[in-house]
Amino acid sequence: MGSIIDGYLSSQQGGNKGFSGNDLHGNIESLLDNYNGDFNLILVSLTAAVMRSDGTATRSELDYVKDFFVRQFGTEKTKQDLLLLREALKRDIPLDRICAAARGKMNYHTRLQLMHYLFGIAYADGNFSPAEQNILWKIATFLEITPTDFRTVGAMFGSTATASNRAYEVLGIERNTPEEEIKKAYRQMALKYHPDRVTHLGEDVRKAAEEKFKKIQEAYEAVKKEKGFA
Repeated sequence: MGSIIDGYLSSQQGGNKGFSGNDLHGNIESLLDNYNGDFNLILVSLTAAVMRSDGTATRSELDYVKDFFVRQFGTEKTKQDLLLLREALKRDIPLDRICAAARGKMNYHTRLQLMHYLFGIAYADGNFSPAEQNILWKIATFLEITPTDFRTVGAMFGSTATASNRAYEVLGIERNTPEEEIKKAYRQMALKYHPDRVTHLGEDVRKAAEEKFKKIQEAYEAVKKEKGFA
């Protein structure tokens, strides 16, 4: 993975001048050893935890991460973050401290978006392993994400539900839930996952939220059709 990251950096215009591992090594070690709650370190640390959870960090996972970082932070900042990721992949991540800092910096809706991003990493190579599911559950617990919301996020990726139950899990309900409770659950989910909740995180995150919001609407329509109510 280190060579893949180096290859990406050297392929950029101007190579990785000013971003060599030797130049940044001390700063990276200092950040990791003297954790101060920096937002990018939160993101990189949790990214590394998911990528290394099943023992293999893949190129498809790195591509997913790189594309996300470039969209959010630009090419130059991504170079620095990938070098930090290279170092983080070598270390055990203190999830309790990292997630505690995330809780202090992010509201609940933002932490939900973070869980969507982390699920995306796990799914990037098309193989959602038990180890990945376990680390995501651990992170969600430390982030104080409710079990219902964890299942909802997972169901949006297809990871925690069979096809017949997926619409119900997306809405966080059981198949035998009464009609009024289904409508109530949909209204609650619609408020919780509405794209306006994450407008402050940038246009790309808002667009991603719109896709998730659409899945909630589709799930509700599927349940209404199955149950036969308007």
